[in-house]
Amino acid sequence: MSSLLTNTSAMTALTTLKSIAGELDKTSSRISTGLKVSNAADNAAYWSIATTIRADNGSLGAVKDALGLGANSVDTAFNGMNSAIEDMKSIQSKLTAALSPNVDRNKIQTEIGAILNKMKSTADSSVVSGENWLSTDSGAGNYTSDRKIVASFTRVDGAISVDTVNVSVDDTKLYDKTTTASAGGGVDADITADKATFQAAETQWDTDLATWEASTKDAAAKTAYDTAKTTFDTAKATYATAIDTANAAAVKDADGAGGILNKEWGVFGKDEDGANKAYALSVDKIDISAIQNQDLSKLRAYIAVVDKALNAMTEAATTLGANKTQITSQTTFVESLIKSNERSIGTLVDADMEEESTRLKALQVQQQLGVQSLSIANSNTQSILSLFR
Repeated sequence: MSSLLTNTSAMTALTTLKSIAGELDKTSSRISTGLKVSNAADNAAYWSIATTIRADNGSLGAVKDALGLGANSVDTAFNGMNSAIEDMKSIQSKLTAALSPNVDRNKIQTEIGAILNKMKSTADSSVVSGENWLSTDSGAGNYTSDRKIVASFTRVDGAISVDTVNVSVDDTKLYDKTTTASAGGGVDADITADKATFQAAETQWDTDLATWEASTKDAAAKTAYDTAKTTFDTAKATYATAIDTANAAAVKDADGAGGILNKEWGVFGKDEDGANKAYALSVDKIDISAIQNQDLSKLRAYIAVVDKALNAMTEAATTLGANKTQITSQTTFVESLIKSNERSIGTLVDADMEEESTRLKALQVQQQLGVQSLSIANSNTQSILSLFR
């Protein structure tokens, strides 16, 4: 039955055409944006997951930036420390050369002073973003020993945590404006009485040796010589033991507080008799110009100070190197994590352009057929009109 008021075929064709137009709009949107899920209405679950991952990627990007800044700080401190270590090796060699009795210690002191100035300049200029890890002031009100570098961002069961790489500036600082002098407490090795006894034995041995040389070297003289030599050898061994005992009983001065190069270190320096003398010395105040050959204990103490400071600097450089490696590794991991998250987002919300292109062609054909179908349905009423002619 045909009806003039209700054109069922036209209504069906129109509904189909509207549906095709809606699908065509969706496909066109996907092609133009490249997204199959561009808002929550497209797929609430996927959109929510993708939005959370995007937020996490933003945080990871900030972590990557923080690691970059941290790497710059560590690199600067590491390079400055390595430069200072090389300078310290040079000072150590010059101090060793100064032990020679025929050197000009004033000239060596001039060279050492120039190196000390260079190290101070290197430490003071090792600044990144207003921070200096080699030259500090622990007495400043805003001073904190730990430097925290943001290293990771994680979300587990909705709970967010941020981890850091921690560097203690107290372990790396070469200079500190706030220092504490050594508390002292050092005790020298006391060999005064033993030295006097040995000197008397030396005098007696010189006399006995002269007697032997002036003798006819007969059996009696030989016996006397052997007895004197045994007595002297015993005295020499006794004196050596006394020195070792006194050195073992000696006590170093307490270390002061400050940077590696401007704190006072408690050390021993052996005098010309081999006895330990206690000193509290700092690298930045090395001065050998007044040291005389009669007592080189302070010079030997300076060598000991440089050795202790060099060991501390080497340990600090090792720590900085380990931090540098850790930051580099963490940066690589964060970069790979960001890329992995981007791939996850793409899997959830990105449109398959090949599929969408094919669908677009199909929908365009369907739309054309729908228009043709609607045209045919509308022409049915004209056929009914012809019945009344």
